[in-house]
Amino acid sequence: MRKLFLILFLIFLNNHAQIEKNSNEVYPIFPICKLVPDIKQNQCFDESMFEHIENNFKYPKTAWDLNLEALVRIRFDINEKGSVDNIIASSAVIGISFIEKEALRAAENMFEVAAANIIRSLPKMTPAKLDGNPINKTFQISVEYKIPVQLDYDEIDKAPTFDKCEDVEIDKSKECFENYITEHINKNLKYPKRALKNGIEGDVYIQFEITYDGYFINFSTIGPDKILEDEAYRIISKLPQVKPGEYLGKKVNILYGLPISFRL
Repeated sequence: MRKLFLILFLIFLNNHAQIEKNSNEVYPIFPICKLVPDIKQNQCFDESMFEHIENNFKYPKTAWDLNLEALVRIRFDINEKGSVDNIIASSAVIGISFIEKEALRAAENMFEVAAANIIRSLPKMTPAKLDGNPINKTFQISVEYKIPVQLDYDEIDKAPTFDKCEDVEIDKSKECFENYITEHINKNLKYPKRALKNGIEGDVYIQFEITYDGYFINFSTIGPDKILEDEAYRIISKLPQVKPGEYLGKKVNILYGLPISFRL
């Protein structure tokens, strides 16, 4: 699961607004798509473009630090030689107003440069063709730069921190976090008497959020019986408040889940 995109950041690929439906026209071909049958070239182009954007996406650091978000529309050509040409990026900063026009333009420029660099790094392709002749083709895509509100646990850089884990290095924070929860479960688990009496056992999967201010909320459970689910909830709800998890230096809400095993 890639950090950047299960976060957090959305990418929209507009399907070739400038391409006409012409049976004699052949799409530009990514190097990786050369072995794909002609009938699947359109799909391979889309998928390769999306993957390229995903792999080359970089949030401008200053914009990230200032919590700026934007939608950038990029228009570009793939020329008769298969190279990217005529890149034009236009951004709209979202959710904030600027008093000074110069400040707004500087913010827009940060995002435009970042998005244009993604397109500029596209590999050379086999050019589009019409009736067998290479042609220039124009494309338009939109890239959204959005600060994440919630991330999955495996996407974050630093795990939520219990008091016991405060002096642990960042790269060991997840290990300490998980060990603390395991110890907490072992210490607090009480096999429900009704479950014992009725021979109920199994695994309960419990999922919850850890907020950016360190609280455990929004629990959901799936298990073989509500008795065991209730006990799983009781255990996890007793966890103390933590220092929140972080992604690239920002405190974020985290979605976390784990199984709790009940065996007779």
